[in-house]
Amino acid sequence: MKATVSQPEAWQRRIEVEVPEEEVKGAFEEKVKKYRRDIKLPGFRPGKVPGGIIKARYGPAIRAEVVEELVQQSYERACQENNIEPVGLAKVHDLNAEEGTPLSFTVDTEVDPEIEIKGYDKLKIRPTPKKIKQDQVNEALGELQDRMSSLIDVDRPSQKGDFLTIEYVSVIVDGEPRTDLRNPQYPVELGRSNIKEVDKGLTGHTAGEVVDLSVKFPRNHSDEYLAGKSSDMKIRITKVQEKRMPELNEEFLREMGDFDSVDALKESIREDLEKKELERAKNEAYNKVIDTLIKNNPFEVPPARIERYIDYMAEEAAKYSRDEQPPSREEIEQKYHESAVRTFKRRRIIDYIADKEKIKATQEEVDNQIRRMAEMYDRQFDELKQVFRRNGTTNRIRADIREQKTLDFLTGEPAKD
Repeated sequence: MKATVSQPEAWQRRIEVEVPEEEVKGAFEEKVKKYRRDIKLPGFRPGKVPGGIIKARYGPAIRAEVVEELVQQSYERACQENNIEPVGLAKVHDLNAEEGTPLSFTVDTEVDPEIEIKGYDKLKIRPTPKKIKQDQVNEALGELQDRMSSLIDVDRPSQKGDFLTIEYVSVIVDGEPRTDLRNPQYPVELGRSNIKEVDKGLTGHTAGEVVDLSVKFPRNHSDEYLAGKSSDMKIRITKVQEKRMPELNEEFLREMGDFDSVDALKESIREDLEKKELERAKNEAYNKVIDTLIKNNPFEVPPARIERYIDYMAEEAAKYSRDEQPPSREEIEQKYHESAVRTFKRRRIIDYIADKEKIKATQEEVDNQIRRMAEMYDRQFDELKQVFRRNGTTNRIRADIREQKTLDFLTGEPAKD
């Protein structure tokens, strides 16, 4: 076999292959022998059908099978001998399989282009977290109180900030009765509706009242049938409740983590906010580093890589579309093409630098991550480690740690467990 390799594009390899006629004939004869062993014809004992009869009856089909196998085998051999690692399906063209001549064909295949990332050791991009202000701590404490608040029934007219449990008595949309509207599953908060007539009409009423409302639904309403239309409604208020926020007392502090004082709780909140702000700043720095290296080190992306990414996003969109019509593949490609390119380049850059700098995850780092996950899921460490080893999760953990360490190296972050 003779194979000649050329490079029309950085991501493409064109392999011109020629298989000698003798090799094709030999493969053909071997295939005929196999057919003689396996085929059954009336009047002949198994394995005793003459080769001439087999060739006369099945010769073209056997030759086609031989050609197909030789094309695949020769292509794989050419890739191995020339250190070609395809990332997409091979495209065979200019096939010449006439009898009496060498078998020849050309294969176009895609590969990850060779890259060299320069300047990564001269970057001065560092995480710059913002200082947490006391107002942010107080706001977070208020949000915590709000999440721990409870709804209490009140016997008074409704007002802004109250929560109403309602049910539809009747709904007429553009003169037509609408009977398929489901009652809200959760209380509605007065003052938060995007339809002003609803907030205004439901204010000042007590539980048990039936309220008449005339509303105009906005054009961007979630229900396409109602969007932009007018409606006359009768709504029964079954419950009026007000939100009661917990006091900052010993009971609240105990529920939040057994804190000694409000100041201790605030300090814990501050530390949590600082940790989140540091993570935000680090992610911002990571993105700046990658964007800078992409800009300063241009290289191409194999179309097959992009297609694979778009296929994945299309599958995910179909999976989570539920009863809605999922976006078309063309829409997915238009939306995610740039993301596909950046995702691939990001991975190539991180792999290149990790290899260059010999960055890898240690066994201790992998074990510590599995140990944290075992605590999170209330599993035994040894048991979970065996499960992860069998299903491949350990390799993913190792890759994630390697990536994180590489990004920290690029942004000047000290190595950590």
